[in-house]
Amino acid sequence: MSTASKTVLMVAGEFPPMKTIGRIRSAKFAQHLTELGWKVVVLTVESNEDSPVYDASLETEIAAGVEVFRAPNPNLETLAINWIKRLLGRSIPSADTNRSRAAAAPPSSQPSIAPFRIIELPLRFFKYVIKHWINIPDDYLPWSRKAYRLALKICAERRIDVVYTSLPPFSAAFVGYRIKKRLGIPWVVDYRDLWYRDVLREWIGPVRQRLELALERHLLKQADIIITVSAQKTAYLKQMVPDTKACWETLTNGYDPEIYEPLLTEPRKIDDVIDFTFTGRLFKNRRGYAFAEALGQLVEAEPALKDRVLVHILGGVSPEIRDRYREILTKYGINQMFEFAGDVSYQEAMRAQVHTDYLLLIVDTGATSDGVIPGKLFEYVAARRPIFALTDPGATKEIIEQAGIGRVVPAESVAECKAALRSILTSEVPRRLTRNEAYLSQFERKSISLRLARIFDSIATPNISDSTGDALRSIPSE
Repeated sequence: MSTASKTVLMVAGEFPPMKTIGRIRSAKFAQHLTELGWKVVVLTVESNEDSPVYDASLETEIAAGVEVFRAPNPNLETLAINWIKRLLGRSIPSADTNRSRAAAAPPSSQPSIAPFRIIELPLRFFKYVIKHWINIPDDYLPWSRKAYRLALKICAERRIDVVYTSLPPFSAAFVGYRIKKRLGIPWVVDYRDLWYRDVLREWIGPVRQRLELALERHLLKQADIIITVSAQKTAYLKQMVPDTKACWETLTNGYDPEIYEPLLTEPRKIDDVIDFTFTGRLFKNRRGYAFAEALGQLVEAEPALKDRVLVHILGGVSPEIRDRYREILTKYGINQMFEFAGDVSYQEAMRAQVHTDYLLLIVDTGATSDGVIPGKLFEYVAARRPIFALTDPGATKEIIEQAGIGRVVPAESVAECKAALRSILTSEVPRRLTRNEAYLSQFERKSISLRLARIFDSIATPNISDSTGDALRSIPSE
């Protein structure tokens, strides 16, 4: 395979130093494609040090030789609020500030907060309109417009053989679509998650769903290759977009064994406490309540378990899910068995994975969840500890069972979770896993990246026309 002179423009809204699981696929593809002889130019989002997902240490994940360009992502909600402030000629205090003022003020003066309530109405209206009817399909829409202009300049200044867009954010598809339409450069779309009717997008109403489906179908008609991370997702998209001329590929997420090797040499503490560790976020349809309920019921029957089990939740938990956990844990009196550590560094999460007794995997539920394979699963594979997974039948269940790396129970079945937990807690914790290594080898990122390079090779444009120079000259000045 001769790829020395070929360059891919990788449009990835999630990329280091953004601390999201989605960044890993793009960063690792960039690394391994570079090692295979491809030149990789990444177009991503401008870093924001104030963002809760920013982690400066993750800059080290960007491989040497990878060029990175960053476009800003204006926050339309902030712009709208500032516009209202200017329109009203006054500053708008936050709701918390007004509540504290009202509490401190004497009763006779409390009605003075009424003007704020009048101002709050247009703010809420603007926020609703922006979220539901302007930022379609997501809040990266303003970024995609600026990213497209920057992409045109990149294409004018260097030869780009393939444009690759990683979704989500789904607004990245606009960049690939417009570059393909304007310059004719082959376009590869890579779905980490589904767009239409994904399990994490069930909050979207039916009218907007139909709008987004039409938009997605329109964009994909320009794609040359469509990739998804599971066979189930590929089949779903094929059915949804039957008239596209694109070729279909399935490239799962994967893992790099060498990243975990230094941690695996560290001695693992062995004691009488059985640890379960979950690393990741709990939000929307990813909840895991059945695990807490099942453990609570086991403790009711055997109170001594309170001192024998610890559950570590490392990562963000949305407020409504945290509230529900609080209710469950209080109901059974097992608050001390759960540690909610909040966000931790990537290195800390990796170390916790290696040193735990069991890795807790909680998978999203919903109509299309059978095709969900969390990137977290492959981190767990690399950590080489047994997995206890709450997931409905589908791709994740198949991998865990075929690889022999853990136990799977239905995502929301308290009874089956309780039975599986009882079996685990009455057995010795395995010190080493006997795994199907031949089966797992297909998920090593080097092998997956080689397949991606061959896909790029098959469609790379042999001769790019001078239209890239025309594109640059036709861009209006800022």
